[in-house]
Amino acid sequence: MFTNTLSPLTLKSLLLNMASHSLLFLAVVFSFICSGALEEKLIRVECQPAVGVVGQTMKIHCSFISSFKEINIDLVYIFKSGPENPVFSLKNIIKTGDLRFNLPSENNPSLELASAAVADEGNYRYMIVTNRGVIEDGSFRIGVTSKYSQPTTNSMPDVIQDGGNADLYCNASGGYPAGYIQWFDSTNTDWTKSATLEITEGEDKLVQLSSKLTFSKIDSSWAPFRCVVLNNKFVKEGEIEFQPKIKEGKPNEIKFDFEKLTSTNVVAPVVVIGSLLVGLLLLIVLRGQCNRRHSSDLTYAAPEEPDVEKALCSVKPKGEATQLKTQRPED
Repeated sequence: MFTNTLSPLTLKSLLLNMASHSLLFLAVVFSFICSGALEEKLIRVECQPAVGVVGQTMKIHCSFISSFKEINIDLVYIFKSGPENPVFSLKNIIKTGDLRFNLPSENNPSLELASAAVADEGNYRYMIVTNRGVIEDGSFRIGVTSKYSQPTTNSMPDVIQDGGNADLYCNASGGYPAGYIQWFDSTNTDWTKSATLEITEGEDKLVQLSSKLTFSKIDSSWAPFRCVVLNNKFVKEGEIEFQPKIKEGKPNEIKFDFEKLTSTNVVAPVVVIGSLLVGLLLLIVLRGQCNRRHSSDLTYAAPEEPDVEKALCSVKPKGEATQLKTQRPED
């Protein structure tokens, strides 16, 4: 039986040869990994924070940071809520998701978003597949603003008594983010600390501002007032001058407002009072005539006093009257 045995020297050389091959393999693998990592670091995208106006098209400026001169975009993904649900994707000019997003230039990572809304505000992750590699760590932020409408004013009550209670209101709507309202009087005194501000958010996330300025004793010399609307950065977006209707006089003084009297309110009492006066005058005249007529009758048509003697003399004796009745006429 033939037995093949290796000498210690041969075995040692064999082990050294295997070790050198292993080191060479590891070096090659490591070089590939390093070269791939280096290439990946040499390709990245940077985007600037974007702020748009509600209802308008906004631009999101992005650019490649790379040593390569030519970079072709093959695939684009935009994520907002999570990595599994992109809000927009683009592959071979085919768009899916929110079609308001768009890449206006070929092989340019900058984006456009049409008809911006408050709901678009937030942070986004930007993934781009290029001919030089995959960029997975791109990101950008979208902010949205909206200008407030021209403010409107009113008061409660509509007509204010000088020295009495009064509430002044100023309203502005359609703005974003939430802003502020300031109050000033004719002397430029700031009354904002005496006012209360109510902020209401609509279904479209736009904000309505309503400020109420309360006076327990208002002075007519403070008018007119100014209502100033500021955005979230304290920049003035609107202003209005308010001249409330203030009546002069003491608050408890009873005073007729002749401007509010109508022809009906004036004529009706006059007719009633006039009728009563005419009736009273007629009654006085008629009663006076009756009194004068009665007095005249008593003066000129008074009956004579009875003559007692004449009445007694005219009475005949009873016997004579009987004789006259029984005497027969002569034949």
